[in-house]
Amino acid sequence: MTVGLLIMVYKGKNWAKIISIVLFSLGLLGALIALGTLETPFINKVPLLVMIFVYSMAIYHFGFAKSFKEFFKYQNSETGIKETFQDSKQLMESEKFWKIIETTKSKSLGDYENQQSELEKELSKLTANEVLEFDNKFRTLRGEVYNWNFWAAAYIINGGCSDDCFSDFRGWLIGQGQLIYENAIKNIETLTELKETNDGDWEGLSYIATDVYEKKTGNDMPQGIQENFEITGEEWEEDENDLKKRFPKLYTKFGME
Repeated sequence: MTVGLLIMVYKGKNWAKIISIVLFSLGLLGALIALGTLETPFINKVPLLVMIFVYSMAIYHFGFAKSFKEFFKYQNSETGIKETFQDSKQLMESEKFWKIIETTKSKSLGDYENQQSELEKELSKLTANEVLEFDNKFRTLRGEVYNWNFWAAAYIINGGCSDDCFSDFRGWLIGQGQLIYENAIKNIETLTELKETNDGDWEGLSYIATDVYEKKTGNDMPQGIQENFEITGEEWEEDENDLKKRFPKLYTKFGME
């Protein structure tokens, strides 16, 4: 029975942890009473001292040790009941969405890989449905800048940019925050104010919500909203002179590097 109980504790069962602490406490109490009442040579009390030590350590470890709490939390998150899932086309409110983005950017201190980790932490605090609403908003914003001007910016900054690269660029751009994103919509050449472009490595941020959702529900993320895949604006030629003429500030800062 003891072994089975400890296995359940290992699997993250809270009831098993509580029962274990109760049993250890009763064992500790019994050992203390025996130690104080038995009239026997000290050497014969050594097993009782060992029991007191073992039970005390077990109670501390299961009930108070930070390392065990973290382990138990991890086990419980992996084995616990998954959240229910359902499709939704609801968008997260803009204020809430951008607050999450700004929080992750601030905590990561400009490091893009760290920002991905911070976004995972922030989204993990939400319900599965809220994660879907976040992703709906993210993909809506990404679709809004499916525009030839933004593709030109990505092309100039990176020295070339494929379809996948452009999708990653737009996700990365959202991660730069509301001000940079909205200013770029008004005037694409405000992107010259960017101090860091992560050397064109823009992949990652777009997939965090999907990963978090799957961990929460054990299922693939539903379709949600239909992202815009109809590119807008005036197409440009993959020619140095055309890009330089249309986007002189962008080309001066990034095209000459």
